[in-house]
Amino acid sequence: MSFPYIIWTMQRTGGTTLATLLAELSEHPGVQHEPFNQDRKFGHVVTHWQDQEKLRSELEEALAARPVIKHCHELMPHVLNATLMEVSIALGYRHIVLERGAEVDRILSLELAKITGAWGSDQAKRIYRRIEAGDIEVEPIDIPRALAHMRLCAERRAVLEGLFDAHGQSPYRVRFEDVYTDPAAGRGLVEDLLGFLGIDYAARGDFDALVTEALLKKGQNSVRVADAVPNYAEARLRLTDALEGGPATAL
Repeated sequence: MSFPYIIWTMQRTGGTTLATLLAELSEHPGVQHEPFNQDRKFGHVVTHWQDQEKLRSELEEALAARPVIKHCHELMPHVLNATLMEVSIALGYRHIVLERGAEVDRILSLELAKITGAWGSDQAKRIYRRIEAGDIEVEPIDIPRALAHMRLCAERRAVLEGLFDAHGQSPYRVRFEDVYTDPAAGRGLVEDLLGFLGIDYAARGDFDALVTEALLKKGQNSVRVADAVPNYAEARLRLTDALEGGPATAL
């Protein structure tokens, strides 16, 4: 039997397709992506984050069937992430860290989703067409908010690494670009990841079709509407300088 797993990631990392593929190949039950978000299956668990005993009890109940989970950890209180890791380790979970190498692109994609309302591919197709046609005027990016969120994400990465170290965990680390830039290399990485999870993909007659579809599936391509954003170039410069420690880090 394979291991249940948690994918520890952040918003707009581009991992929905990978998470969907892994869930399809795992014999463990799946739930909505990011199930601890307020409006999703385990959203009620987060309301108890100030009550450690209640939080642990709710998490043990939520994970009792050992569902596979994609979790955006930067959105959640530290105590929930810490308790989630403890409970999942006790239940035999393995851990995957999914990152996106282009951090500035990730933050800009998140800001574009916030100002356009295009969070999913179907929304993007509909809304981007209207933006390109001039039917929708896009608001400027809130640069101080974007910079603050990028700093928060850097802090949360460090905290997550501290949790792994404290619990002696060695997660499987994968970058979105490494999976999707080169389909052949991406397939090898997916197979290696499945081995880490103990998933016997050779037993699936539809494995080739599933992987091919996943690796060739394109994202929302949010940058296509960048020219419609009044301060997109300025936002990219400020974020890039902040990431590199340059002069534009001041708010």
